Amino acid sequence: MNGRYLLPQALRIAGLVLLVIGSVLLLLRFQFNWKPDFLEWKVFAFYAFYISAKSFTIIQHQMIEEIAGVLITAGLGMIAFSREKKEDALTSESRLKAFLFLSYFNLVYLIIALLTFFGFGYVAALICFTAVWLLVYILLFRYFLSKARRSVPPLD
Repeated sequence: MNGRYLLPQALRIAGLVLLVIGSVLLLLRFQFNWKPDFLEWKVFAFYAFYISAKSFTIIQHQMIEEIAGVLITAGLGMIAFSREKKEDALTSESRLKAFLFLSYFNLVYLIIALLTFFGFGYVAALICFTAVWLLVYILLFRYFLSKARRSVPPLD
């Protein structure tokens, strides 16, 4: 894999900061029911369904969950696709192997979700997966990279 398509290494720290901020916002929202007034915005909605369905219209909406979701997703993306200090063949192989195993995980997840979640539960399972796949990729990549680095003797 050519490293030029990766994000700069410094963005990994920025991604971690975004991930923490987004996670704290979700914790505040769901644990303490925090809904600040300044995040009550009028936004354009392709489709919204609360009491009644609305399409292609402006709605009043509390945006804390969406902002947290964007911060978490962007943060995980920055962490996942930031360049390593040492980009070499082991790193590229680890990235490729992580994507391959992630593809298998993705297939199994979708099949299980299709068989066990129904209606809006299935939609919720798909929404959760938007950030989960990045987290799984990061964990797999780190695992494969550390395993590859341990198996190569030092060049002393």
